[in-house]
Amino acid sequence: MAATLLGCSLAAAQSGDRLPGFELERLETNIGRGTLLVGNGELLVPTGLNVSLLGHYQRLPLVLRDGETNLEIVQDRATALVSASYGILPWLEVGAQLPIVLFQKGENPSGVGLTELTAQGLGTPVIQARLGVLSRRRRQPVDLAADLGVGLPFGTGSALAGDNGLRYHARMTAGMELGWLQPSLEAGVLFRPNVLLPTSNSDMETREGASTEVRIGAALATTGKGLRGELGLRATFANPKPSVELLGGIRFPLVPGLEAFFLGGPGFGSALGTPLYRVLTGISFRSEPPPKISFLDERADQELQLVLATPPSTSGEEPVRPVAAWELNALGRGEARAADDAASPAPPKPHQPSPQEKVVLRGELHFARGSAELPGVVPLLDQAVLRMSEHANTGRILIEGHSDKDSADSFMSVRRAQAIRRYLIDQGVPATQVRIQGFGSDWPVSAQPATEQERQLNRRAEVLVITDPPSLSPR
Repeated sequence: MAATLLGCSLAAAQSGDRLPGFELERLETNIGRGTLLVGNGELLVPTGLNVSLLGHYQRLPLVLRDGETNLEIVQDRATALVSASYGILPWLEVGAQLPIVLFQKGENPSGVGLTELTAQGLGTPVIQARLGVLSRRRRQPVDLAADLGVGLPFGTGSALAGDNGLRYHARMTAGMELGWLQPSLEAGVLFRPNVLLPTSNSDMETREGASTEVRIGAALATTGKGLRGELGLRATFANPKPSVELLGGIRFPLVPGLEAFFLGGPGFGSALGTPLYRVLTGISFRSEPPPKISFLDERADQELQLVLATPPSTSGEEPVRPVAAWELNALGRGEARAADDAASPAPPKPHQPSPQEKVVLRGELHFARGSAELPGVVPLLDQAVLRMSEHANTGRILIEGHSDKDSADSFMSVRRAQAIRRYLIDQGVPATQVRIQGFGSDWPVSAQPATEQERQLNRRAEVLVITDPPSLSPR
């Protein structure tokens, strides 16, 4: 469809005097994480994918004014936008978006010697790279990223959907979390070819219509996995006058990974492309795998919160008491086994919540033999993140890893607990509120497993989300 629109627009542009070709659309949606209007500086994890499809309507985006009369060149305009982003490296994300003008209409501009606009056309395709500078995943205070993009000159100029040359943008985006709110900021510049437009006077006076712009944006969104709200503000500073747009709306999940959104709001200012108001709706899909763990270096990993039981050091050797032969013979095999059992300490037990603690979520994940890798979608952990956002001040998560008696699986209990902990931290849970412990094969679900299904029950990690009274919450 895009190729057909492009071919029709090139053929139509060969006849008639039309408005100079330029990109009228001022809305550049955020590609990737963050709100629809402003990014939050956070990148997708490697191999993570985000795809969105939206449609929006705008009223009076182009009006030529001369102080006496107004010529409404574009009264109504409907556009579709397809965008996608993909995580390449922990510090690199690439994306692209393709807008398409579905329908537009307005007054006949023949009074100023111009023919009518094309009703449909291909918009300016944009290719973008997002570079991570700071990340809260690395225990830094904010997420900070640099966006570099180029707009290709393939848009339909006769539909006011493409510039007569390349356009470039560079901006910085930053975001952080404050409880259940996530503020974000954006600042950048758009370099584009200059375009002069006529006024509504019959003498064909001209004024500057499109030029290089400085753009500043701010957004505020709620966090969580359920219904969320977001509010975005974007200001554009360019000749002849600045413009401001304010968009607010909601997002809500449909199925795991797929959500819908609806936003709308007014525009202020006389800059070209600033509508009286616009309304947007669409869907987005996101798939991000959990971080993979191939090995666990307990000395190098400073995040490991597992206390290893080590025998206490003694200041000196215990003296050996000489015994008679009859004492050694009196200690039979049964007595020796009983003495060994009494001397060996009992294995640590899984956590048993006290009466003061409240368990708001409890579940378990199962793993393959000799593996600590999480599946692509983990609804239990997503629910744990949601519960922690509801109990940010009094909540904590306990992760207890277990393994079966297989030699290839005997050391995996700690790695499984650590894999879950890293996933939760990547989703925004504070590291100080996640504790792990490995129990090995000491507490199996099936003591004598006879099938692979029974052995898999032992290869598990139990997740508990616990809340304490405010006076008992950990500090």
